Amino acid sequence: MNKFLKTLSLISLILVLTGCGVIYRVLLGVDTTPGWKSDKQISKSAKQYKIPTEYSLIMDTASFHSGLKEIYKDIFEELNISEQDSSEYFKAKNVKKDDSQPVQFRLFDNQGREIFKMVNCYVDPPIPMSWNVNGCFDTFPAQTDIESLNTHYFDLDFLLENSRYLDKKKVIRSELPQADYYGVILWNDFFIRPSKKLIKTVRKYIDKSDEDIVLLYIDNQNAFIWPLLDAENKEKVKAYYDKVEERKKSKE
Repeated sequence: MNKFLKTLSLISLILVLTGCGVIYRVLLGVDTTPGWKSDKQISKSAKQYKIPTEYSLIMDTASFHSGLKEIYKDIFEELNISEQDSSEYFKAKNVKKDDSQPVQFRLFDNQGREIFKMVNCYVDPPIPMSWNVNGCFDTFPAQTDIESLNTHYFDLDFLLENSRYLDKKKVIRSELPQADYYGVILWNDFFIRPSKKLIKTVRKYIDKSDEDIVLLYIDNQNAFIWPLLDAENKEKVKAYYDKVEERKKSKE
């Protein structure tokens, strides 16, 4: 099992270092030794960010990526695989890239329809790392002129259906407090500085808006590492953490 965990850490490290230099990654605030986190560890991190328990969620690693895969499978089939050189195909590829980013903010109306999103790859790195890209947070609702960010392929229900509360309870939109808008922050301890900056920016934005907004926080640490594992290692991860939780319960 130690060998497996070392392999997992190595895979994660490769992911972090791919495409950017080490110094750049450090400046950007990326954990160069990320690991899989238990619910208890995620809960501890959430408390450090002062995230209210009732709005603190964990992304379901398997179902989110499976759902996202299905969404884009249908989209690309509609565009026709023979038209991969078309502008529409490349537009969809760009949206898929945005939807797969580790740190995001999404804003939905009271029907759960998405009206705005901003993801980490458009944030000015590494200093000052402002999430107010091109003044997107200067108005309400927030808005951007970046084409791929104005294309929305899923709604609030998709995120909620693929997340759960810390106590493993399912998230149901009808059971959330009624509001005019719902904001969702996707965060983790993998992209540390971007997550901290986004949480601070969105909270300040909501405080000054005087709008009725419920803000949800979804930790996607494990969901971001999950796609790197093959089927065998995914089962090992599940089995390992099941045993950890069993040992903890037996000691209580």
